[in-house]
Amino acid sequence: MKPLRSILLATAGVLTLMSASLGQAAGPVRFSDALHEKFHHPQCLNCHQFNNPRQSGRSYTSHRNRYLCDNCHTAAITGIADGEWFAPVGTRMDYTGMNARDTCLLIKRNTPSGDLKTRLTEHLLDDVRIHWALESGMTPAGQGPTVPGGYAAWVKDVKAWVNDGMICE
Repeated sequence: MKPLRSILLATAGVLTLMSASLGQAAGPVRFSDALHEKFHHPQCLNCHQFNNPRQSGRSYTSHRNRYLCDNCHTAAITGIADGEWFAPVGTRMDYTGMNARDTCLLIKRNTPSGDLKTRLTEHLLDDVRIHWALESGMTPAGQGPTVPGGYAAWVKDVKAWVNDGMICE
């Protein structure tokens, strides 16, 4: 009977610990929890710095025109259809060196008009260039470093952040 009692007591202890940890809510997901680091990954910054002379973006170094990308970045190399390969316009989407709060506010401020939650989710989860950066990163010069966790982790992080109110901390 002693072994059965020991097992029951141990099980009760584990259940108590589990319910205590489940009862302690971690709080809402903030931009800084997982997305900030990913936004500042070199694969993302390559495109987001493209038109920024301050960062020596690619349009000021090796690339001169954001509309000629398909000449080298062909569908056969990148997996992205002709006409879909281009960098963000101007410097308004370059968040290089920004902290989590400022990066978050910038992306929210520069999201096209409409329902913010819908538009931001569509861009972050459905844009073929983002999917490329997260999964492939293949360029004419070879494969670039992909974002840790790939697309699956990105989807989980984006959905958690959006569903918890898109908190900029």
